[in-house]
Amino acid sequence: MNGRHTFYRTIIILATLVGAYLLYRLSDTVIVLFGAIIFASALRPYVDGLARRGMNRGLAILLIYAIILIGLTGLLIIAVPPLVELWRDLYSNRGLIRIAQALVSQLSEFGWRNFQINIPVFEPVAELEAQLDRAESVAGELAWPFARSTGYVLSQLVLALVMGFYWLTARGLILDLLLRMSPLRHRAQVELIWNDVEETLGSYVRGQGILALVIGFASYIGLILLGVPYAPALAVIAGVTEVIPVVGPILGAIPAILVGLTVSPTTGLLVLGLYVLIQQFEGNVLVPRVMEQSVGLNPLLVIVALVAGSSLNGIVGALLAIPVAGALQVVARHLLIDPVIQNNAPRTESGIVVFDIEEEEGEEKTTIITPADAKG
Repeated sequence: MNGRHTFYRTIIILATLVGAYLLYRLSDTVIVLFGAIIFASALRPYVDGLARRGMNRGLAILLIYAIILIGLTGLLIIAVPPLVELWRDLYSNRGLIRIAQALVSQLSEFGWRNFQINIPVFEPVAELEAQLDRAESVAGELAWPFARSTGYVLSQLVLALVMGFYWLTARGLILDLLLRMSPLRHRAQVELIWNDVEETLGSYVRGQGILALVIGFASYIGLILLGVPYAPALAVIAGVTEVIPVVGPILGAIPAILVGLTVSPTTGLLVLGLYVLIQQFEGNVLVPRVMEQSVGLNPLLVIVALVAGSSLNGIVGALLAIPVAGALQVVARHLLIDPVIQNNAPRTESGIVVFDIEEEEGEEKTTIITPADAKG
């Protein structure tokens, strides 16, 4: 009997090691699959809504895909030509040199007029020009690797769309199989965790999409009012970088500030103030309303997840880190946190759970909750 148990344990350990090795070797495919599941979770409410109205589920998915692709194509048409022109103006025509010259001249004039400090004007500009010349030679060498990497990313995106399509069509069958494989007493909890994780992932993606649209539109309006050129392209950049956690807003503001400085130093400062105002509006108004039902991670956990995700798989890992952490938080809450809290709650002899809540005046208010209420 002991020999049989030892044999089974050895098989389980070997299977675990083989599975871990396969996950490591197929990490790119696993990441694409998880990204497809996140994307599909965001679309599922709309697909279910069209299916309830009598549309074939496959056609509903294709219709939503077509709407998304048309919207992305429109954004590319709006953004790419101005971006190319902006790059030519800032790089090929030495627009950055002009910005540096204007800033250093203003700084030198300010320092001499107010503090009688002579700030060198030509050294920073000459250094920047030398760096641009070196960057131009390096850009030519990296053209082919960049094109190859772009092709690989596009192929992975197409694969994610295909996986998302089949996940949406087969989701019910997969869940049914998982429930059949689960012990009868755990099936309700398994289904609850499944739906909770899926809702968390989907609401996170939908919330990020809403934030990106609002930030992009607000940036466009503000840049137009300030008279900043290339406003559509800069607004698209602001909206796209909004999905990058923590550093995204900063990355989206830098190009707009540079373009604003080509108009005048004052315009550059006004653009900086605009983006600070937009981010304050986002942090204090948009995020609490739009992302209220989303992941809900502590900021410290967000930073830890970002560092871990970027260490494992660069930018893609950083983008997927927060939804992964959110899913793990949901599983931990159902399997560990809630049961521990429920088991450690004080009880009376009748089995009623009693919670003591201290009010601001210092008085204690006793709230009595039955076990059935506690489970709900």
